[in-house]
Amino acid sequence: MSTSSVNQEDLRVEEVRQMLSGILLSDSILNLIDSSVARNIRVIQNDIYVRLFHGSDQAYLIDLVRSALQTIPWCNRVVVDPRTIQGVKRTLAVASGKGGVGKTSVTVALARSLKLSGYKVGILDADVYGPNISTILSSDEINVETLETSSGTKFVPHVVDDIKVISVGMLAEEGQSLAWRGPILTRLLKQFMFDVQWGELDFLLIDLPPGTGDAQITLLQECPLAAVLLVGIPGLSSQSDLIRTVSMFKEFNLPFLGYIENFSTVKCPHCGEHFSFLLDHSDGKESFPEIAGKDVPLIAQLQIHPEILTQRSSESVRTLDLVHSEVFSSLASTCAQLIS
Repeated sequence: MSTSSVNQEDLRVEEVRQMLSGILLSDSILNLIDSSVARNIRVIQNDIYVRLFHGSDQAYLIDLVRSALQTIPWCNRVVVDPRTIQGVKRTLAVASGKGGVGKTSVTVALARSLKLSGYKVGILDADVYGPNISTILSSDEINVETLETSSGTKFVPHVVDDIKVISVGMLAEEGQSLAWRGPILTRLLKQFMFDVQWGELDFLLIDLPPGTGDAQITLLQECPLAAVLLVGIPGLSSQSDLIRTVSMFKEFNLPFLGYIENFSTVKCPHCGEHFSFLLDHSDGKESFPEIAGKDVPLIAQLQIHPEILTQRSSESVRTLDLVHSEVFSSLASTCAQLIS
């Protein structure tokens, strides 16, 4: 292919992006490009290919995009490839750079706040190497049922406190080693997204494994993620890993809900002072939001509560809900803005 042909293709892709930038989501200031709803744009000769990552209530975008792009003078054909999870309006990812930072607890606490706000919520535990959602919700011993439908066999999620949950922890026996190779992992995650009888959900929260790997890449390539919530702890090591995670999501232009710093401080039970010496913040250097950029605002710094550390997983999350109820209520309101 000649250089001139490549340049013309690049120019045409940019023309398509400009056209899609003029299409706003309903009742939103975000367009299809800035919201990352339209991705994987290609132009082959005079044919346009676009992949749409949309919610169940945004199917109207398919015809809207097709009609808009057909007005481009050189366009011969428009192929729109939709990616959506049946019945799910908005899908949110909860991510971290390291394990053990409280990501799963934050996922469950946010799910409960959304439920209390009147929304229908589900949780997909995509942390296939260390699934903890089912443990926190005391659902480890529950078997996942299947249902035969007109579109094939579907998993039936378990319902805990009116929240629908699917997790590898429900498929494996207690103590079983979970060693998944890339192709098997990819297939499993696709099944958990598209072969689950979710019903009608306003929000599906996906608890990702830490870091950057096959699971994250599969989700970014296949899942209609609307935004990402980041969870970390103080310290240069945690921040360094989290910045790599941010870089990966930015490559796909996904919006960030923000960053929650867990285990930020501890309150002395004797004098009432707050200390952060247990996990040094930055050794005098910039904090994580300043390093990651203005796209990742700091939502909250959650202090350590000794009673949480001594409680069982399910009890500790309820305590987290209680002591930080204002934080998660505010975050639920932010999420609500994603639904028109």
